[in-house]
Amino acid sequence: MLEIGTLAHPAPHQDALYILLHRNRVLIEKDQRFLIPFTHFQPHAKMNAVYCGVWKGQDVFVCRFESLPKGFEEIDLRELLFLQDEDHYLILSRAHQLSTWDRDHQFCRRCGTPMTDKFPTEHTKICPKCTLRHYPRISPCVIISIRKGDQILLARGIHAPKGKFSNIAGFVEAGESLEHAVEREVYEEVGIKIKNIRYASSQPWSFPHQLMVGFFADYESGDITPAPDEIDEADWYPIDNLPHIPNPVTISGQHILSHIEHIKKR
Repeated sequence: MLEIGTLAHPAPHQDALYILLHRNRVLIEKDQRFLIPFTHFQPHAKMNAVYCGVWKGQDVFVCRFESLPKGFEEIDLRELLFLQDEDHYLILSRAHQLSTWDRDHQFCRRCGTPMTDKFPTEHTKICPKCTLRHYPRISPCVIISIRKGDQILLARGIHAPKGKFSNIAGFVEAGESLEHAVEREVYEEVGIKIKNIRYASSQPWSFPHQLMVGFFADYESGDITPAPDEIDEADWYPIDNLPHIPNPVTISGQHILSHIEHIKKR
């Protein structure tokens, strides 16, 4: 697993590994390797290397390129994430989120002063004029798997491909607890009441900076009424006859499979 608890962030160096990005796509070598040794590419002053942590004894940095360097192929971040085990998934997610923070905080959001220096011991930029600290943004979201007997609720959002279903999910509002967000999102999106809300798991989702917090819940009352502007269709599905669900590398896919195992053990 990537170690991120170091006291000081080193400067980029020749013995480190690098994750290279171009227009939010990941650069890979022919064997689909995305952790690139320093000797395999030509560094430049504008690539803005950001320290990510230590992987198997080696420092890892993420960099952005303005043009595609020779000898590399591009791959969509989402596509590459689906090919990874959990440890590599977390490395890619962290790298993309940190690089997005660095790119989006070139100027202080309070006074507009340019910010070129990063704090040496944590991921923050401090405005040299007004001293406002700028940390990487993390947006909490809830994702909920709901049980009714031996069925679970699955829904398809208005932008999802036909036949592809997932859990109810949504952003946490200001001043709202995670549990309240779960109840609100479920009622807003499918019009039902739930009970027995309990935490299941979490996962970073770097599109661009979400933290997905998963919950299980039980059906209490109401009829499924899809929200017109968000949900195209939703229904109860027997756990042994599911439609197309998300890839198991995602928390949504993991969540559905884990909930099914939990239901079978009861």
